[in-house]
Amino acid sequence: MLFVVALLAAVVAAVVYFNAKKRFSKPESTFALLGFFVALLVALMQCWTVIAAGHVGVIDFFGNVSDNTLYPGVSFVNPMANVVKFDARTQELKETMTVPSKEGLPIELEISLLFSLSFENANKIYKTVGEDYVQRIIVPQFRSVVRGVTAQYEARALYTAEREQLAKKI
Repeated sequence: MLFVVALLAAVVAAVVYFNAKKRFSKPESTFALLGFFVALLVALMQCWTVIAAGHVGVIDFFGNVSDNTLYPGVSFVNPMANVVKFDARTQELKETMTVPSKEGLPIELEISLLFSLSFENANKIYKTVGEDYVQRIIVPQFRSVVRGVTAQYEARALYTAEREQLAKKI
């Protein structure tokens, strides 16, 4: 959107420059010429995007999501396209939940999950789930898996040597 506005501003500044050159003095035409170059520079800057290290970009052009993902660095993109940036670094999800044991006892459990978004699958995640994939997919699945695994163990397993087995299963 900024690209279109900048192009329109450049056109208006060019028209003002040529009209000011004929009718007014030099300062007005110089100001219009300066406005033209600034608007043109802003329009050209919209053709590039910077993806930070550890992030990935997905190109969304009016609902048409590109199959190619943008890797960290500077990339040339369609200035009308929207680049959605995802964090692909390792993230931690901490949960405190009450889970059932094999005996049916409720156990208060504090657990964390380390995960990262695959660069290659970022566009698929954006197409099928959206930007809020952590809350829509990872959190519910993590909770479900933890409850399913802890229900197979007795409560004492969380505090004994079986804890490592439980962690590996999760």
